[in-house]
Amino acid sequence: MVKPVARLFQDPEKNIMAEIGKTASLMENVIDLSIGDPDMTTPKPLIDATTQAMLDGKTHYTASNGDLEYLQAIVNFHNQKFGSNYKLENVRATDGASHATDLAFGALLDPEDEVIIFSPYFSPYKVQVEQFHATPVFVTCKEESNFEPQKEDIEAAITSKTKVILVNSPNNPTGAVYAKSTLQDIADLAEKYDLYLIADEVYWPYVFNDHEFTPLENMAPDRTLVTGSLSKVFAMTGFRIGYLLGPTAVIDAAGLLNEGVAYTAPSMAQAAGSYGLQNERSLSAPLQDEFGKRLAYLGEELNQLYWAKTIPVAGSIYLFLDISGSGMDDVQFSDYLLEKAGILVIPGQAFGQAGKGFIRIAATQGMDQLQKAVDGFKKLDFNKH
Repeated sequence: MVKPVARLFQDPEKNIMAEIGKTASLMENVIDLSIGDPDMTTPKPLIDATTQAMLDGKTHYTASNGDLEYLQAIVNFHNQKFGSNYKLENVRATDGASHATDLAFGALLDPEDEVIIFSPYFSPYKVQVEQFHATPVFVTCKEESNFEPQKEDIEAAITSKTKVILVNSPNNPTGAVYAKSTLQDIADLAEKYDLYLIADEVYWPYVFNDHEFTPLENMAPDRTLVTGSLSKVFAMTGFRIGYLLGPTAVIDAAGLLNEGVAYTAPSMAQAAGSYGLQNERSLSAPLQDEFGKRLAYLGEELNQLYWAKTIPVAGSIYLFLDISGSGMDDVQFSDYLLEKAGILVIPGQAFGQAGKGFIRIAATQGMDQLQKAVDGFKKLDFNKH
């Protein structure tokens, strides 16, 4: 008899996001508002720069920590944009932000360590913690608090085993953009209890309605790791390019771990990242404007429905819609929406128990498709259901 797979995967929880991703790839004539993959093509100047890099021979391994030009572009960008003080020893290239988060956890966690995660949360976080035999501890963020974590709730969750607090702002799935005071509270707790912070800030450009993005990295630089991605900033999800920033000792440990995982990020993707970061404003501004318009439209239209409500759009590329007024749970609602209106969304339970009663709508289709989607939502009548 063949021995079983690792215990973590013998009786896995249902992965709603993965199943919906498979569904989306197989269905036709569906308005897909599920996965966070922008419909926009990567800006042509960035594609041209990538093509030229390959023609120039950038098709080989780079150094394991990354191509020097790319690493310098990351450091320069953060230092100039956010007033940080990074050096080359504080950064390494990764295959996207999830890879960076995985390396950060692997560099920091020992068995039985605890990681505080704010719920609702990006669903891969849980397995990423558990694969290192550590324990995720969830702190609920409530709609009435605009899905921002409260200091007293965070402190109540801290134990002698707590090692890391994970912070995701702008937030996926809720769209919350944490106030500077909230982030300062988290940084203060990290100092008080000697904890590390992992800041997932991949949606930093997407902040709307007078909200401001505050980088956590400068509040506690000696204990903060930043997981960065260019996927959403430049609509280049298929390039799989990101980075990890943080204290030198942790970056070095992440490098040792990565030797047997991915070794290095693709050279041509790093060339793309260099060009993108050096020309960030001109390349990303049109995407930011477009997502702002889309989310404003969805929020205004869907808030008119008697069975739905959402907090004002703050950030990210998602709308987190409260559908509890429909009388259905979020999984039932999502199935019903697909059946009756041909619209694919992700039920809130995919993002933890705190997501029950919500759906996540990705504004990743053009306005014509979003208008069709809104028409589909408006035709639903739960008084008759």
